[in-house]
Amino acid sequence: MQGKPKIVVLARRLVLPLLFAFMFTLLGLFSGFGYHLNYIDELSFVKHNQLGYADAVFACDIIYDPIVFPLYWVIGKGHMNGTYQMKYIPESYAPGEFGGPIWGIKKEDRYDTYVLYMLTWGTVLNLLFLLGATIIIEIIGQRSLYFVLLLGVFGFGVFQIIGAFLGIIVGSLLVLMLFRWRPENFIVRFWRSLWE
Repeated sequence: MQGKPKIVVLARRLVLPLLFAFMFTLLGLFSGFGYHLNYIDELSFVKHNQLGYADAVFACDIIYDPIVFPLYWVIGKGHMNGTYQMKYIPESYAPGEFGGPIWGIKKEDRYDTYVLYMLTWGTVLNLLFLLGATIIIEIIGQRSLYFVLLLGVFGFGVFQIIGAFLGIIVGSLLVLMLFRWRPENFIVRFWRSLWE
């Protein structure tokens, strides 16, 4: 009996890491799971109505989850605390031929845009870094590590950096208990049936 073509096997081996890399990237956009925002304040907002943008300067203290933003931690930007500048594009424009940009009524209305700017400055490289990590998980054949990483993400949501490491430790112990010491376990059989 002939096995599956190599291209099918390779595609299946690449789809799962890609899905997990995208899932971790999306989790990074949620407060608590992807980051903890300790402080944010707009310092300056200079409008250039004729040019259609504003120069925004804001102070921010943000801690990124080391599991969903591993690249940020590798390059030493896992905890960013300081003053940042960005070009702010208006939310909309007033109707009519001479309608100008609409910037929002209060500075707090712009905080979500500032946070999104802080989250997405290295998104593509971080996604590639996550994809590399998930491909390594596939190569070594230890899909149970996805469970460990997910527990680390949820641990970060509860206790920040310490929670992420505690979640990884608890996840590792659970994986050892379920997958190594009791391989006949119902959860293990169900997990393996998903990937066969």
